[in-house]
Amino acid sequence: MEFTTADVRMLAIIAISLLAVAHRTQGSDSLEELMKKHPTWSFEVENIETFIQKSLNEHAHNLGGGLDRGLTEKILREKVKRSLAPGATHIVRKIGDPKWESDPLKVPSYFDAREKWKDCASLIGHVEDEGPCHTDTPAAIAAVISDRYCIYTNGTFRDRLSQETLLGCGELCTADPYQYYSWLYAKETGVPTGGPHGSSKGCMPYTYAGCDHSSWYTDSKGLAGKNKMNACKGQLIFDHDCPKKCSNQKYKTPLDKDRKKLTTFYMTSRNEFCIRNEIMAYGSVLTSVIMYNDFLEKPDGIFQKKTNRKFLAWDKYFKIIGWGEENGIKYWLCVHTWDTWGDKVFKMPRGVNYDWIEFMLTAGVFDFLG
Repeated sequence: MEFTTADVRMLAIIAISLLAVAHRTQGSDSLEELMKKHPTWSFEVENIETFIQKSLNEHAHNLGGGLDRGLTEKILREKVKRSLAPGATHIVRKIGDPKWESDPLKVPSYFDAREKWKDCASLIGHVEDEGPCHTDTPAAIAAVISDRYCIYTNGTFRDRLSQETLLGCGELCTADPYQYYSWLYAKETGVPTGGPHGSSKGCMPYTYAGCDHSSWYTDSKGLAGKNKMNACKGQLIFDHDCPKKCSNQKYKTPLDKDRKKLTTFYMTSRNEFCIRNEIMAYGSVLTSVIMYNDFLEKPDGIFQKKTNRKFLAWDKYFKIIGWGEENGIKYWLCVHTWDTWGDKVFKMPRGVNYDWIEFMLTAGVFDFLG
């Protein structure tokens, strides 16, 4: 379904009428703050309970790849909770922007952000491995904001922003992902530079080396046997303190002067056309899927569900950098966090909410008010 101008205006009116609940609609900035900072954008507001029940009904024919209804609802509630502020009752999504193309004919059938923003291509095509930590959102969010800051500066700033900082200040290595806190820290405090493990680049390089993530779910050698990577399972992990100075003593810029601060962060529309518009206008977006065991190895072509696959985890986070179509199947162009995949770029079915990929997408912008 595509939004008409009348639809957008109506949803904007609905959003204004719901300002009374703005303080409880946080999966982003509050609705009131978003509308103040971005008066030309449009937003929709949806009650969480309504959203969950509607999502269950929409996918009743395929309940999470064969899971029973009760477990599926539990999964959806957990995914929603990890994306919103504690106590939130509503979800706010961005559904309109003057920078978006309203004419579907002007939105290409193929798009790769690396090709549009060539000076930022090395950032856009990569996400650092999260290592043995339980949470992967600091890695994926740091990659999204690195992409977007590079694009915002027209490619003049091409350093990576620090997942290490988000891990210590927004989330915990020993805890499950909770993306809201990483986005909030990036907006309220800002994220300094930080290269990968062992790089000695930037203010806060990452502590952990990449590892074989299949070891969390199987005792077999699996991918580690092919890539000679240490298993994640069994590695020592610990929660980091939020830094007060750069850990890289060779880096000369003080921590507070090195920070890059988001203007706002927000959820995007679930509408496939709107998601493409968002990526084409600003760069990559964060998403996640419910993870099954067919996600442990990179697919040959576009992801297709394997028979008798097994549920492994509520969330696997990564970023979307483009889209296309192959053999009649529309796909999202994505970038994984796991080094075991080698080339981390892969394809997921588009427009069908495959494994809930179009369920809760998030992004942020730097110093753009419009």
